[in-house]
Amino acid sequence: MLAYLQRKWQSLIFRLLFYFLIAILALAIVLGVSFAKRVRPHVQNEILPNVERYIEYLIDDIGIPPDLVVAQRLADELPFELRIEGQGVDWSSSPRLGAISGYHFEPAPAPYDNVYFSHHRRAEYLLVELRDYRYLFVVDNSFRLGQERRHGFLFVFLGLIFFVLYFAIRRLFRPLETMSQQVRGIGEGDLEQTVDVPGKNELALLAAGINRMSAQIKSMLEGKSALLLAISHELRSPMTRMRVNLELLDESDIRKKLIEDLHEMENLVAAILESERLNRRHAPLNLSRCALGDLVEGVIRDHPCRQRIETRLSPVELDIDPMRIRLLVKNLVDNACQYSQAADGPIDVVLNHGQHEVTLEFHDRGVGIEAQEIPRLTEAFYRPDSARQRDTGGYGLGLYLCRLIAEAHGGNIDIESLPGRGTKVAVRLPLDNS
Repeated sequence: MLAYLQRKWQSLIFRLLFYFLIAILALAIVLGVSFAKRVRPHVQNEILPNVERYIEYLIDDIGIPPDLVVAQRLADELPFELRIEGQGVDWSSSPRLGAISGYHFEPAPAPYDNVYFSHHRRAEYLLVELRDYRYLFVVDNSFRLGQERRHGFLFVFLGLIFFVLYFAIRRLFRPLETMSQQVRGIGEGDLEQTVDVPGKNELALLAAGINRMSAQIKSMLEGKSALLLAISHELRSPMTRMRVNLELLDESDIRKKLIEDLHEMENLVAAILESERLNRRHAPLNLSRCALGDLVEGVIRDHPCRQRIETRLSPVELDIDPMRIRLLVKNLVDNACQYSQAADGPIDVVLNHGQHEVTLEFHDRGVGIEAQEIPRLTEAFYRPDSARQRDTGGYGLGLYLCRLIAEAHGGNIDIESLPGRGTKVAVRLPLDNS
């Protein structure tokens, strides 16, 4: 319950309605206290002046000592209930009236001597003491029913106002819920959707501003992607000519070094093109039913560091794009080999599957990564240690490509690492990614 209230408290609508409820309850308390404080002046100013003289006449008719037959007749004819206690008398016109000692009375103000009053169970009680007798009159309370009905109507009316305010405020702020969902989608990369709020109020203006911002971001990203793709495509032609020219040169260390650099550039261009293809929403995948364990074994079997790798692969089949999953496995195996040494221990590759997903883990025992660097490892061109990267190669696209491939299959990548103790990368793919 507490967790639910904490979650609801984050809602602007919930808090606004809560404040309205507090305001209405405060108003009800004020009215209730005001009503209670009016009871005593009402009795003193209205009941006593009008009833006290009338009660004297009634007591004269009943007599002292009281004639109980006359008392019963008067109680039957008039809007009173009556109880008399005194010397040898303990009489009541109604069985619901208990002993006078069971009621709490307050003395009436001057000039009403020997008169006491009380309020009990929606009725007014007047006690008159004469000689050795006590006369308790229960005054008909019909004179207050109209006022109580008005107060009841007022409270009901306040409740209705609260419910009307609830639905009105909810209707007013309902676009905020829609905007929140749509902005969350924009934050996740869906720049196609827009925030639709009709009208010309502040929320509509806010939605229009968000739409303009989304359109500008989309335009900038598309321009960046187009520029990157164009440059990458244009680089292929000169690199092809360079390779042809290099092949015509005599064998030498310089020629070998240039061919290696050219090969690295070709890999970079290929990675950029592949990342841009995958970075587009609804990127096309060539899905086919594959045994994932056999695919992973095939990549490791062809890898130069295969002697350092230990595998535990559960048999599982799922719909994947084999070419891209091979690229994912190769990149993760390359990283594990680059940032660990044979002396550090074996590289573990483990494939497990549950009821809904497959987990493919790559665990090395190498240099590890600082905790603050881990969230950015799957960003494009991000390298946590530039000096180390110059020694080992790479441009910070490997893990970025792996993340895109996993997300294109409906999965994700988790990275855990401790400096000096190694890194574990877990790729999770759904068994059914339809």
